[in-house]
Parts: sequence; structure tokens; C-alpha cells
Amino acid sequence: MKEELIKTKDSLKKSKISLAKSTTALTCLVGLFIVSSDPATSASTSGTFVASTSVASACTFSAGAMGFSAYTGSATITATSVVTVNCSTGTAFTLSFADTANGSGAYILQNTTTNVNSTGHQLLATFTNGAAAMTSGAATITGTGAGADTAAGTITGSIASGQTGKSAGTYSKTMTLNLVY
Repeated sequence: MKEELIKTKDSLKKSKISLAKSTTALTCLVGLFIVSSDPATSASTSGTFVASTSVASACTFSAGAMGFSAYTGSATITATSVVTVNCSTGTAFTLSFADTANGSGAYILQNTTTNVNSTGHQLLATFTNGAAAMTSGAATITGTGAGADTAAGTITGSIASGQTGKSAGTYSKTMTLNLVY
């Protein structure tokens, strides 16, 4: 019986050792799962990227019609045209006449009724942007865009008195403005 008891003890000892080994292996495996799911031990990294775009400079403009009163020749007549500019915010612009004046610095308004090219069918008009005479590229209107329609300046036209011998009819000239931005 003693032999049997020794065998049982040996068998029990082997079972305990086997159980201890299994428990140790299980404990290590559970610990591994815990460690691998622990956010404090997770690795991470970060990086950057650039998001960009641009806004192109763009401008538009308009000028109101300049309607003079009837010309009698006895008094100088004037009329105005407000120039409205819409440029991208911060865009600098310069507005000037593209037309070339005749030798006297005036522009010829042609009689559209007769359309005869002679002094009897023409009126001379001058234009200013305040105090300075506007001619091709001279006395410009300048400004900086605000991103909305903005009154940039006023062009004043004058037809001097004393232009006699003019035929009856309508006199006009289509003026061309040049906007540089």
C-alpha cells in the first residue's frame, strides 16, 4: 500500500506540475491579450498635408450713359457718368480711355443723323475725372477692389460753348474704357 501511496503521490505531484504549467501558460496568454489590447501600449504616429486653393484676380466694370442736355452753343454743357468697378478683394486696378483724342485733346461727337464727316456735323467734347483731363491712358481712375460693385469714379464730359454752324441732329461717340488689373 505504501507503494501505491507513493505512486498516487507521484501521480498527484505530476498533476500539480502539469496544472501549474497549464495555469502559467494560460496566465501568460491572458496577459498577452491584455497587454496587446491596452491603448496605453499602442503605437501611433501623425503626419500633415496641405489643403490649398487660389482666388484669381478678376474685374468687371460698367459706366452709365452720359446724356448731355440739348446744345445751343450759347453755354458750356456738362454731363457725368459714374464708373462702377467690381474687382476681387485687394486687386488694384487702373481705368483709362482707350480712345485717342484729336489734336486739341477733345473727342469728336459725330452727328448720327447726317453722318457727314465735316466740322459742321461734329461737336468737340472733353472729359475729366475730377480736375484732370482724361485722354488715352492719361488721368486714370485707380482703386483697389472690394469684392463688390463699387463706384470707382465719375467722368465729367463738357461741350464748350461757341461751337457754331452745327447741323441739327443727334451727336454721339461711343467711348471705350480700358481696365487694367
